[in-house]
Amino acid sequence: MLTIKHYRRPISAIAISGERARLTPNVLMKFMDPLSANNMQIYAIATGEKEVIIFIDEAETDKAMLVLTDTATQSPFESISVRRNLGMITVTGPELVNTPGLLNKLTTPLAKQKINIVSITSAFDSVIFFFDKKDTERIFNFWENYVPEKINIFKKTSQKVSGLLKNIIPKRR
Repeated sequence: MLTIKHYRRPISAIAISGERARLTPNVLMKFMDPLSANNMQIYAIATGEKEVIIFIDEAETDKAMLVLTDTATQSPFESISVRRNLGMITVTGPELVNTPGLLNKLTTPLAKQKINIVSITSAFDSVIFFFDKKDTERIFNFWENYVPEKINIFKKTSQKVSGLLKNIIPKRR
């Protein structure tokens, strides 16, 4: 069964950009070590072709920016920027690995409501969604009532079992 959690404090995304971000050896350690040394919690990390994004509690953004700017200036990265006031919702469960189309079923209703997903990170049975903070409570309430019953993640299995039982158990006359 899917579990949905809402982190209620605002999150910031700090993006460190450079042409060779993905190809830089130990790139994640270069930026995680200084944050760890300053006792800052990292909630998620996203990487792309030209950037590394670190998601932290918004209350620590200014301190993190100082630490990361120092690190970035001593590396091949060209810029560092921040996006504040994000909300974070996690969805976890083995269904994420084994159910084709499940992320589509979660995100399509949001698109229909014109809700933007700022970023998504995943690790097999866990997906972390980042939205503008103003939308997060509404999304969490929607998903809490929507998942998993209304997305039919067990429908095929129950239909198969029901069909098998009809074939095995004789009808009463």
